[in-house]
Amino acid sequence: MVAISFFSFLLNAIISGYVYDYETKEPLIGCNIYLENTIYGTTTNKEGYYILQIPEGKYKIAFSYIGYLEEKREISLNKGEVLKLNIYLKRSPLTLKEVIVESRKARMKDEVGISKVEIMDKDIKLFPRLFSSDFFRSLQVFPGVLMATDFSSALYVRGGGADQNLILVDGINFYNPYHLGGFLGTIPNEIIKQADFYTGGFSTEYSQRLSSVLDITLKEGNKYKRNLNLEINNLLTKIIFEGPIIKEKSSYILAFRRTYFDQFLKLLKINFPYYFLEGFLKTNYEISQKGKLFFTNFLTYDNFNYSDLSLYFKWGNYLSSLSYLYSFSPKLFVKSFLTFSYYHYYINFYNNFVYVNNWVREFSLKSDFNYYLAHNHTLKFGIEGKLSDFYYDTKMMGGIKYDILGKPRNLSFYLSERSVLYNNKLILESGLRQDNQFTSYYGNRWYKVIDFRFSLKYFLLELTSLKLSFGSYSQLITALLPEFQPIPFLYIWIPTFGPYSPQKAYHNIFGFETYLLENIYFSIEPYYKYYPLIYEYNENSDPFNIEPTLLKKGKAKAYGLDISIKREAGNFLIYLTYSYAWVKNYFDNLSYHPFYDRRHNLNLIIILPFFLNSNLSFRFAFYTGTPYTEVLSRYRYYFYRYLIDDWRYFWFEDYGKKNASRYPNYHRLDLSWEKEIKRLKIRIDIFNLYNHKNFLFYYYDYHYEPPVRKVFYQLPIIPSLSIEYAF
Repeated sequence: MVAISFFSFLLNAIISGYVYDYETKEPLIGCNIYLENTIYGTTTNKEGYYILQIPEGKYKIAFSYIGYLEEKREISLNKGEVLKLNIYLKRSPLTLKEVIVESRKARMKDEVGISKVEIMDKDIKLFPRLFSSDFFRSLQVFPGVLMATDFSSALYVRGGGADQNLILVDGINFYNPYHLGGFLGTIPNEIIKQADFYTGGFSTEYSQRLSSVLDITLKEGNKYKRNLNLEINNLLTKIIFEGPIIKEKSSYILAFRRTYFDQFLKLLKINFPYYFLEGFLKTNYEISQKGKLFFTNFLTYDNFNYSDLSLYFKWGNYLSSLSYLYSFSPKLFVKSFLTFSYYHYYINFYNNFVYVNNWVREFSLKSDFNYYLAHNHTLKFGIEGKLSDFYYDTKMMGGIKYDILGKPRNLSFYLSERSVLYNNKLILESGLRQDNQFTSYYGNRWYKVIDFRFSLKYFLLELTSLKLSFGSYSQLITALLPEFQPIPFLYIWIPTFGPYSPQKAYHNIFGFETYLLENIYFSIEPYYKYYPLIYEYNENSDPFNIEPTLLKKGKAKAYGLDISIKREAGNFLIYLTYSYAWVKNYFDNLSYHPFYDRRHNLNLIIILPFFLNSNLSFRFAFYTGTPYTEVLSRYRYYFYRYLIDDWRYFWFEDYGKKNASRYPNYHRLDLSWEKEIKRLKIRIDIFNLYNHKNFLFYYYDYHYEPPVRKVFYQLPIIPSLSIEYAF
């Protein structure tokens, strides 16, 4: 089949190029390109690149993209001719319904796209928010994503834990993308060009995680003029600066955020010694028409230093990448990455009474190749090598001490193929991946895992399709996370070593999608996931024999149903998502639902034009209550103090079956209003508008007899005001 496709390719003409924003020269991802009155069409990739292999002849080619004016060109190609055509689209003051429909239609036809959401800043910028733009919290709206608590932006996807998500920023592995104990995510929405979010069924291009992939591509900066945006709100200050280095060839974008309530509270004589900051810089340089260079740096830092309690706590990330995009020919291009990722977590309580020091340092070199065999065949393949260091050092109560130092070395290969058959009615995507890892800690071990992936899409009608995906997934690292952590930010990473084997999962997904009345998108995806091997932190581990007792081996099962309905026209949007989710873990003789298990999950987003050219948006959320372990009784444990001849006691609690009870259902309504006045933007957000008291956990007050069960609630109503000015 490959030989036949290649032979037919020789008889075809080729048209290829890039699609850019006319004002900024930013590449446009997912632009719809089609030849009028033919079956030929495609969309641009992450680099804004497209290629069409077509028979010789005369055509009218059209380029359409949401929020931009459509561009059409008449072309004529002879047999074997190669035409390079770069297009610069101008922004449109109005987003026409027809453009939206055509763009969505093109994406449906171009890939299987099972369990995939493509997200841009303009898609979520009007979502109601808490204080500031939070990209990770916005993801909790999408189907398949379960929210743990108001205090966390962490992602729990289709039964997977928070450590089972692969997060990439310009190709760099991001180990802990959260601030304020998980309360806020990193990365401002405004610097994100596009994010591809896979809640399952992702291709062999991605590895090392069991549940989901979030692949973020950052903006490149304006190549024509300088722009400065300043935002101030209740929580922080944000500055974004972009502009050309060499006009039309090179640009930069710079962003900085810092909280200031630590300084503000000092004025009120309140001591809360916490702050976070982050800085971001990306530059690019167009070496030639075939080559482009990118340089990305990203720093996050959180600091809590409470001298009254002798508590010092800090964590942060430093990410850096140098990438090179090169086009060998219209049908073959490669993007190579040299990346560095560093994550550090440190806590010191009462002069090393409790001391934890954990860091991950990772160097990676990888190359991804895209080869367009023919109009209906695309090949992707790649290679990646990693040198990593994982360090975990703990001291407790002045006596217990242990440390783990793992230095895994990884080499990976992948291959995937995409075919379009039967007059564009069937799309097949398949692939293989091999990951090899060597570790020397606690004995030398070689790990070799081979994973397969397969997906298909069959079009019943032009805008109606069935989808299917299944595959195997492996993970060679894990995070030590306590089973219930209301604010899950203690990501203590360790590699697979010694007595442990790679974690494993199998995805089975079926999908149906269609357009109703042309501008109403409907999708439904049932899924089943089986985890033959997962790990859980062993709370009864032996500190004097830590390595073989640190983790508990178990299994898990998850199944569910994800539904999404979306209607958009101009500035009007209705987006409804519902997930039925079930997950259960099995460790030794114990089976239980993890704390993030929620049976029913409903989100409704409404965005509509309001008075005086402003926008009003609402978000309503309803979730089944999370499971918890109920206290059944209590008893006293007496002990005698010889020095003062006195008896004392502690209260101990007896618990029922693990996570057999549930808290009451969760629900809240958020509101947002935004108004632009020339260069000034004013925004008001109200979180939990009707101030519903959602439960976080129960606790007992033993100052009373009998003890009184009390509730620790989640966030109350929180208004916030932000002012943004563009210079």
